[in-house]
Amino acid sequence: MGDSATAGLIDEMSDLRRRTRRVRHGYWFPLLLFGVLTLGSMPLLRPFDWRNSPTRRCEHGPDGRVRSCVDQSPSTAFEVPGFGRIDPLGVFNTGYLGPVAHPLALGLYWLGVLVLGFLATVWWYRWRASRVGVETSTRIYAQVTVCGLGVLLLVPLISAVGGRLLWLGGWTQRIASVVLVAVSLGAVLVAMRLSRSGGATSRRRRVLIGLGVAATVVVVSVLAAAVMHKVGGLMLLAIGLLTLALVERSVWCALVVLAFTGFTLLANASYMGTIFYRLGWQIGPEETNLLFNGKDVVLPGAVLIIGGVVALIGHRWANGRAAG
Repeated sequence: MGDSATAGLIDEMSDLRRRTRRVRHGYWFPLLLFGVLTLGSMPLLRPFDWRNSPTRRCEHGPDGRVRSCVDQSPSTAFEVPGFGRIDPLGVFNTGYLGPVAHPLALGLYWLGVLVLGFLATVWWYRWRASRVGVETSTRIYAQVTVCGLGVLLLVPLISAVGGRLLWLGGWTQRIASVVLVAVSLGAVLVAMRLSRSGGATSRRRRVLIGLGVAATVVVVSVLAAAVMHKVGGLMLLAIGLLTLALVERSVWCALVVLAFTGFTLLANASYMGTIFYRLGWQIGPEETNLLFNGKDVVLPGAVLIIGGVVALIGHRWANGRAAG
């Protein structure tokens, strides 16, 4: 009788933990939010119109034909004494087939996505905790996002100092991109383990942790400067959402974010154009083809939206079943 009661109590506790985890899950909101915001960048990816540029200057031959033309495409880079030419928004707006028409707007848009999306996600989890009584900690997610923003600020400086020595291409760049994600995710796992250790930490340990964080940021920044050509916003979203998947302990969230990360790595390797070409999605001139111009964000954004919608439907179905 005692063993039966104990077994029943264990089953009841296990069921309670499952229901608590199900109620706590709220990752559908950041998936949908960042999916919509990712697709929202598509209009800003319109290429620069060389032919109708007001700054275009052409040299004509004796027969009146154009011999050569010179133009200055818009850029967010500027000269810094001692460092050379630095582009603080280059991780968001360079590396495409050609320069975009509005690089400043595109760079500021992605900064807004990262900062405002981060604040909205933290707010969502805290608001949701006040409603359901179970809170999902966003501390690690906040730390990862802040460190990631620090990396994106360091990358232009490191790129300016390192120059072409840090620029990788081909299979080397693709492999190094995977290493970048793996190193970042490893740092997140270490941080999560340290946060779970609990208890008071000595001053020496806090200093060592601080030095470890600084060293990790520098290493990741150097790797990012070597391999990250244009998808800084997508890459930081991938690391942040992978962190949320670990915190939520959700298999579905992890699968969605892994797919998002995979498409991001393909976009960073400039492989999306090949995929679209083979699928026959290149329709019309590139200047007006919104789908092709936004090829680097279409599939990552669609994956997040579909994953978020499925998660929301599953969440409501599970809650309705529990209430019934």
